[in-house]
Amino acid sequence: MHQSGPAGCDAAISCSVRQGAGASGLSGYLSKEEVIRHWRLSSGRAGEWREIRLESLRVAAESFDTVLTDWQDRPLADFAARLDKVPTFAAGAEIGSPLAVASWQAQLDARDLQRGWLLSVYARPKARGRGFAEAAIRAVLNDSVSAGMTSAGLHVLAENSHAISLYRRLGFVETGREGLVNARGAPEIEMILPFGVPDDRL
Repeated sequence: MHQSGPAGCDAAISCSVRQGAGASGLSGYLSKEEVIRHWRLSSGRAGEWREIRLESLRVAAESFDTVLTDWQDRPLADFAARLDKVPTFAAGAEIGSPLAVASWQAQLDARDLQRGWLLSVYARPKARGRGFAEAAIRAVLNDSVSAGMTSAGLHVLAENSHAISLYRRLGFVETGREGLVNARGAPEIEMILPFGVPDDRL
């Protein structure tokens, strides 16, 4: 299984990745001094999740089925409850200041109940192209493997070429399933990543 950080760090808590530290797939995105940390957003970190989640629904509304009005007036307890139910990871230069987030959930598709679905992926504009989203996604993939999932799946906007390129680099492949649209009617692509691939693929 891929390690999102150096050997010996606990991916369920936090890890650091620095260019040249041997973290496959990330070094090309980091400056020599830039460090990427990732950590799980537990319910006690609901404030962090609330801030970046509401930003994502403002800045990248077209990428999500949920709309800002569904969440902007909810109490912090609702964000904490969501984190209790849906494993969510953040990545950033400092723990406590997320620059990217990703979540996953199981049993969303009766075709394969052991497939974990990648959800709510978002990177703040200043963090894009710097490896933060990839670090959050890798943490999600590791967590889903640890939970016994045998593959990961996702739906992505067909016009989001940057995200599609990232997912392909991580090993996801298009399923060719036709007719997929999101809640706004925008065409989507389904992609799947079978687990059990060599470490350098994850």
